[in-house]
Amino acid sequence: MDLQEKAFALARHLHDENIIKMDDLDQLKSETYEEIVLLLRQKLQETYPQTKLKRTMKSVHFANGFQDERLKRVAIILTDEIEQYLTLNKFLDHDTSVEFFNNKITSAGFVINPISLVEVGFESLCICKGRKI
Repeated sequence: MDLQEKAFALARHLHDENIIKMDDLDQLKSETYEEIVLLLRQKLQETYPQTKLKRTMKSVHFANGFQDERLKRVAIILTDEIEQYLTLNKFLDHDTSVEFFNNKITSAGFVINPISLVEVGFESLCICKGRKI
């Protein structure tokens, strides 16, 4: 699975869990992973405008060593902004998400590289659960 598919899977999950509403979900299949992440951030901002994000220390972010600036930006938005929206609005437990991420990247056979780390970042957010309506 590539990054675009992981980004789309996260968008679908957030929609299916009733965390965000997306009428044009299938149109995202033609967007890049970066465009999907930016749209998800925008949808979360619009849906949860009362959410006050905390500034995080970007100096210690795992993506700081990434050579690809686009990939670095996506990793930071995923883990610093989207994760906070999900956590602060009680859709995701931060500790569970971090544990999932850490277990995945330390599992036997996992090859650590920028793309695989961002893929796991997407996966770690897909464990969030929406409120039932």
